[in-house]
Amino acid sequence: DGSTSTLDLPVPSIPVDTTPRVAEFGPLLGRAVTDLADEEQEHESPPQNLLDRIQFLINNLAPSNVESKSQELKDLLEPKYFSWLAHFLVVKRISTQANYHSLYLSFLDNLGEYGKGLLEAILDSAYRNIGKLLRSPKITTSSSERSYLKNLGIWLGQITLARNRPILQLMLDCKELLLQGYETGKLIAVAPFLAKTLEGAKNSGVFRPPNPWLMGLLGVFRSVYNVEGLKMNIKFEVEVLCKNLGTRLEDIPLKDMELAKRVAPVKEKNPDFNIKASSKPTPATPEPNNALKISLDGTRVQDAGDEATLIPNLAAYVTVNQSLNELL
Repeated sequence: DGSTSTLDLPVPSIPVDTTPRVAEFGPLLGRAVTDLADEEQEHESPPQNLLDRIQFLINNLAPSNVESKSQELKDLLEPKYFSWLAHFLVVKRISTQANYHSLYLSFLDNLGEYGKGLLEAILDSAYRNIGKLLRSPKITTSSSERSYLKNLGIWLGQITLARNRPILQLMLDCKELLLQGYETGKLIAVAPFLAKTLEGAKNSGVFRPPNPWLMGLLGVFRSVYNVEGLKMNIKFEVEVLCKNLGTRLEDIPLKDMELAKRVAPVKEKNPDFNIKASSKPTPATPEPNNALKISLDGTRVQDAGDEATLIPNLAAYVTVNQSLNELL
């Protein structure tokens, strides 16, 4: 009848990408890292005399004058300058002075309804600067940059998780950040940042254990903790986090399968691991050119592959037995 059986129809082939995945830091980490960090934000600054008064006010904040200073700010600053003040606070104070975070939080709380817009501007600025630091080429070598990032992590946890406010995956994917840090040798910066951020959950009625979002992250942390050769300072961050959250490391469900799907890091010359670069094996029998060379007059001792070692006036300390000539 001219009809074609379905068995005779060609089966479309589905292309399979066999290209090995390459570790890359940045994609899928959220707007804080992929978008905001690239945007140049313009801040409308107040007139210089007002700017000086605001900075003086912030510099003289103390627990005893928080209420009066917050009222003073309300009287001085229009909301159109919130972006400028937020940038100033994040860059000049919050990222450098973790011991004053509680003071700044109290100050913001005393601003009431007026301060809500400022708090949002501060959160936006914090995300921007977190993204810039995470993408900095010096983040694994500069202890000061890592300190700023860690302080911003403390702050982020306090103004989000501690106040039952989520860290949206769209803005910052914390689990993906931890996994990409593992792949690319950036755990030295990422682990302390995330650990300090998650500590904010200890004061939360929503995000503390056994919250699924938090436990998923802790599971990855535990799996990373168990990776052979991981540096002790990174392990210590995980231990302190668990202690502060009131949970035992061994009680956290492992996420080994998630780690197994990722690109295994090269551990040699990796700031996250203690593994040394493998050295060439020493041959059991030295070759002729590896023999110890002693020059009685040149006073030089040298082993092939080693740097020369000078022994001053060696000939004066060496006696050659004359009977050796009879044996030759």
